[in-house]
Amino acid sequence: MLKNITKKMVLDACMQKQEELVESFETRVNMMTSDTYNQNQSSSQSEDRTAGKVDLLNTIKTELAFARQELEYLKTLDASAANTKVEPGALVLTDGMNFFIGVSSEKIEIDDEVIYGISTNAPIYKSMEGLKAGDSFKYNDSTSRIKSIA
Repeated sequence: MLKNITKKMVLDACMQKQEELVESFETRVNMMTSDTYNQNQSSSQSEDRTAGKVDLLNTIKTELAFARQELEYLKTLDASAANTKVEPGALVLTDGMNFFIGVSSEKIEIDDEVIYGISTNAPIYKSMEGLKAGDSFKYNDSTSRIKSIA
């Protein structure tokens, strides 16, 4: 197991990263909404750039909705549940990397340990789904062994 790092600590860190992502998208949407609908001027004053801005704004809104959905999913995971196989909510320690099965996220660093959040849609998850401690899996031409699952 990782040095005094609990699954709750990892889940909390994942949720914090996801909340920061949601806040970032919300800020971008608010700024872009103001820019898109309040300033329909270009340097030449002759072309209308609102359509392109609306498309970009809609793309960011879609990303915001997805980030919110993933945050809600994280809230459904139970950090106190004892996982014995690779499944949602599991903290998976391998001989190469450490993973938290939830949503894809940037690396999480807790007490100098690195854990990567991965989604159940990630190809690497598909290669280790359902495996138990001691099992090995192959991904991108390398083989890893699962040391423990919490």
